[in-house]
Order: sequence, then C-alpha cells, then structure tokens
Amino acid sequence: MKIFGVILLLISTLIPISLIAHDQNHTEVITKVKIEHEDEIKKEAKEEIKEPSKNIQTLDSKIVIGEIETVKITPPKVTMKARIDTGATTTSVDARDIVEFERDGKKWVKYTIVSGKKEFKLESPIDRTVMIKRHSEKAQERFVIKMRVTIGPKTELIDVTLADRSKYKFPVLIGRNFLKDYFIVDVSRSNILKTK
Repeated sequence: MKIFGVILLLISTLIPISLIAHDQNHTEVITKVKIEHEDEIKKEAKEEIKEPSKNIQTLDSKIVIGEIETVKITPPKVTMKARIDTGATTTSVDARDIVEFERDGKKWVKYTIVSGKKEFKLESPIDRTVMIKRHSEKAQERFVIKMRVTIGPKTELIDVTLADRSKYKFPVLIGRNFLKDYFIVDVSRSNILKTK
C-alpha cells in the first residue's frame, strides 16, 4: 500500500512538471513566431521607405542624373526609357488613341500607353490643356493629366502632357517640372540611376 502511495505521489508530481514544460515550450513557440512576425513587419516597413542608395552620386545635395534614364510611370505602373530635357517645361508621355469625353460633368481623357508588346487602355481626369509648338510645326493642343513618375529613389505626382511620341526614340520626355530641386543632369552620361 505504501509503495502504491509513493507511485501515486511520484505520478502526481510528474504530471504538472510535464504540463509546465509543455506550456513553456508552447509559450516559446508563440513568442518565436511573434518575434519572427514582428521582424517581417519591420523588414516590410524598411522596404517601403526608399532611402537613396549610397551608390547614388550627389552634387550640392542634388542627385546626378544622366541624359537617358529608366523611369516608372503610374498608371499603368510600367518602366520605360526617358530622355531628360532641361529645356522642356513639362514632362510628356507617349500616348495613342487620345479621346476626350465627359464624366459627371467633368472633362476626362481616354488614351493608350504602349510598353513593348503590351497596351494599357487608361482613363484620367483632364487637369488642363496646353498649346505646344515645336520648331516649324503647327501648335498642338495637349491634355495635361496627373501621373506618378519615379526615377531612382525619387517619386513625384506631377503634370504630364499626353502626346503621340511614336516617331521619337524615347516614349517619355522628362521636363523641369520633375527635375527641379532634386536633380543635376550630366549629359555626357546615361543610365546612372536604377529604377525599380
């Protein structure tokens, strides 16, 4: 009987120990998962904050940019080659099938952006119209819309004119409205910055 009592006593003391050990392991697993999840969130947050790369050249706190650079335009969130032109006031993007229409009493424009073999049919509210005259050509009316433009570490929501640039080498022309205050252009170089 005494032996049976001793066995019961041993069993009763062992069960809580194993349960506690199990609970501690369980807690450790939860803590580990929580820490890993927090690290993931911090990593994502760091990725969202685009810091200028240490490899980016600057002069008087302005980023040095080449005459030709890769840009990302949104919409439609595509990358294209662009000519950097300090002589142009406004940035211009190659657009086809440009048609004005009305929506809820406001002026909108339908247009197509061509990137490689892909075509993106888009609609945007018209911000304003401008008259553009190039050399001996007749003045042309162009629609101005808002687009998000990214070059290297810099993203700006700016005015962009829509124009058929199919006869030009580069589908995007970056003007002073994007460059001012941020960039210095080195015309002797191209593709200095990386745009994701």
